[in-house]
Amino acid sequence: MKHIDDWLDDPTTGPADVKEWLEHFRRPAVDRDYKWLAARKLFCTYKDGKRYRCIGCSRMGDVWLTKHFERENGYDLRIDIDDCAEWEVTPNAALRGGEAVPLESTVMQED
Repeated sequence: MKHIDDWLDDPTTGPADVKEWLEHFRRPAVDRDYKWLAARKLFCTYKDGKRYRCIGCSRMGDVWLTKHFERENGYDLRIDIDDCAEWEVTPNAALRGGEAVPLESTVMQED
């Protein structure tokens, strides 16, 4: 199994925005930017061909996947990063004044 830190350090792996998200998550809790993470969701296609949301990674080197896209905690699978493809970071919220605001709250309302 390839450790997540090795994958992050390898210049031949993954899109930059995916690496940025995973690197943010791998920071020590005291240094983690929870607002930045909350404003983005990370998705991938696992080797079973299904789409999953990646909700984190551990110091053990594995990546956490869930089939429940709205889940914030808990995972269904702990996997090797090399078993995923088609990575994508999508906005979950806009940052407004340093706070994550859900996207539906940022849409202009018509009077």
